[in-house]
Amino acid sequence: MGRFGYQVIDADGHGGEFADWRKNVPAEWQPRLAEYRDRIAKHYSKLVLPGGGTARKGDKFDMRPGMTDPAERLKDMDLEGIDVTVNFPGGAGEEWAMLDRDFAIALCRTMNNAKHDFATHDPKRLKALAKVPMIDPPAAAAELRRAVTELGLVGMVCPQHIRDKNLSDPSFDVVWAEAQRLNATVCIHGGGQAPDQFPIGVDRYNTRLEVHAMTHPMGNMLALMSMIIGGVIHRFPTLRVGFMESGCGWLPFWLERLDEHYELMSEQAPAIDRKPSEYFMDGHCYISCEPDEHMLKQVVELMGDRKIVYASDYYHWDCAFPDTVKLIAERNDVSDTTKKRILFENARELYPLVGN
Repeated sequence: MGRFGYQVIDADGHGGEFADWRKNVPAEWQPRLAEYRDRIAKHYSKLVLPGGGTARKGDKFDMRPGMTDPAERLKDMDLEGIDVTVNFPGGAGEEWAMLDRDFAIALCRTMNNAKHDFATHDPKRLKALAKVPMIDPPAAAAELRRAVTELGLVGMVCPQHIRDKNLSDPSFDVVWAEAQRLNATVCIHGGGQAPDQFPIGVDRYNTRLEVHAMTHPMGNMLALMSMIIGGVIHRFPTLRVGFMESGCGWLPFWLERLDEHYELMSEQAPAIDRKPSEYFMDGHCYISCEPDEHMLKQVVELMGDRKIVYASDYYHWDCAFPDTVKLIAERNDVSDTTKKRILFENARELYPLVGN
């Protein structure tokens, strides 16, 4: 139990690979890796950091040691009051890296091996999600199976859409079927601005303020619509899906709007047989909240507290480290029971393999 008196599962942390993990990319792919990394650097340099990247009070532009050192990560978890963290891999379009199937497979395999190596320092507290090569869905399913059964990872992270395909595209059913069979979690997390992605909206803006403000919530709105209206949740009713790092305030509005449109045009949604909100609320769908999110109280009042999970977002430039657990623990607008569910119980349901 953490320092604030609650058991805590961090449903979305970052880092969790040793700093030199890329040296383990097979030798034949090292030139391709260098090309890929150079492309990433140029791609993201277009979005200027707050304050122009110069340090200001409260900014987190440094690379905290706990991102790459498991002993330091455990110290930071203790400082925040976190019992278990689920580490997400970075998001730069590894799923289709360089539009090269074989390179994407090699890169995802190496990244997943790195996640495993980091977690072995304390496998009961350090958990991780896999990256899988969605450019080739059968290969993605195979890598997910390897990551879960051989490496002990607890699920996979997936972008909001895969280039020109929505997540409901039938070609991805082999991945969702394998995740459901393994009882592995699928977390939707960003990816809308990655290199070679088919951008939706973000290409109209050129500041980090605008792009960052819209990409996660809009991306998750699109992904949720695809997963529900497109029938993924209907076809795979025990699949566990998390919609991460976008806040939760938009969820009641979006489900209500989808319900309204379904009632008016249900014949245009032949893949489902009931209201979209029922799939979310009655199925195994979850959403992460921001620790200081003002709309949390209203979301709980409208939708209950069984679908919301806590996430630290460690150690991104906009996270609230070291106060993320404290911010929820000290809120006076939600009940103690709700805090227990958000901080621990709901994440345990979202990530059934975390207990393994």
